[in-house]
Parts: sequence; C-alpha cells; structure tokens
Amino acid sequence: MQNTVPTLSAMPQQRTPRPVPALDPLESALRAAFDAGEPCDAEGNPVIEVVAAAPSYALLAEQVADRIAAEMPKFAAKMDRAVFVAHVADGLRSVAHPLCPDGRLWCTADPDSHADPREHVHRGPETAMHGAYGFDVMAFHLIQWNDDEVELAFVGAGDWPSLNVDQVDELIEDMATHLDRLRAVRAKMAEIRTAVAL
Repeated sequence: MQNTVPTLSAMPQQRTPRPVPALDPLESALRAAFDAGEPCDAEGNPVIEVVAAAPSYALLAEQVADRIAAEMPKFAAKMDRAVFVAHVADGLRSVAHPLCPDGRLWCTADPDSHADPREHVHRGPETAMHGAYGFDVMAFHLIQWNDDEVELAFVGAGDWPSLNVDQVDELIEDMATHLDRLRAVRAKMAEIRTAVAL
C-alpha cells in the first residue's frame, strides 16, 4: 500500500467569498426600475426622469445658510435665517421652471395658466417681502393675457397687521430692497413692450 500525500493541486480548494459591494441607493433604484420593466434607452439603461421637488429648494437654501454661518459668522448672526432661506428658495424656484409654450422667457409656464388653447395667461415669478412683519407682503408679478400688453399684477390681501418698532425697522429696510426689485420688474416690463412694438 502506497502512502500518498495529496498535493496542493489535488486538494479541494476553498475560496473565500469576495465581499459584495454595497449598492448605492440610486443604483438600487435604477436596478429596481430595470427589473420592473421601466422604459429604457438604446443601451438598455432605465430612463429616469429627475424632478426637483419643491422641498429641495428649501433644503438647498438651508445649505447656503449653513455655509454662510460657517464662513461668515458675524454676518450670519445679523441675518434672519428663516427670511434668508425663504428668499433663496424663492429665487431657486423662480429660475427652475419649464419653458412657456408661447416662448415668453419671463413666463413661469404654469401648466394651469396654459391649459386652455384659446386663452394663455403668462405670469412672471412672484416677488414679495417676508419677515417678522409677515409673509408674502406687497407681492407682485408680471402678467399678460394672450397677446395683450404686459402689466404688473400687484397683490393686496387687505390685512392690517400690527407691528412693533423692530418690525417696522425691518419692514423699512426690506422695502428699500423691494423697491429696487419693483424698479427692475418695471424695466423688464418696458423692455418686453418695446420688443413687441418693434
């Protein structure tokens, strides 16, 4: 009887299983969409429509406020964070919109305002003041019914809030900025009317 020692190559080899990399949440969603039979592009990748939800504007504005707080603490200490976040979110919202079907670049392209093919109402982004004195104060935006002249729609809720001295000071300070914005919209209105007249 021959004593044989099994060689290394003859021994069954056990392989250590490779660790499976953790899937990125987006990759998981893409794979799930692919498995569910969602529409795919020419290369077989699922077509995913990325839509910014309204809360994401506030989140981005919060991140801007955090960065200002970290890099300019003295300025941040004087800033009303809620008002700042509202202004930044409004700004982001005003530039992130679909195009108007009639080619009005200043129009926010609200689908409800363009739903009736016989009558399109074009509205520009709304500008308002927000602060300790209230929200959506002295709101205004450009408006145009079909091909009529562009006008300024000025919103007045009819409220009469009572303000203390600090709130009045804030209102006065914000009014100066708001007046500049009103002048800018008036200039835009005149520019649009001049372009139509040519």
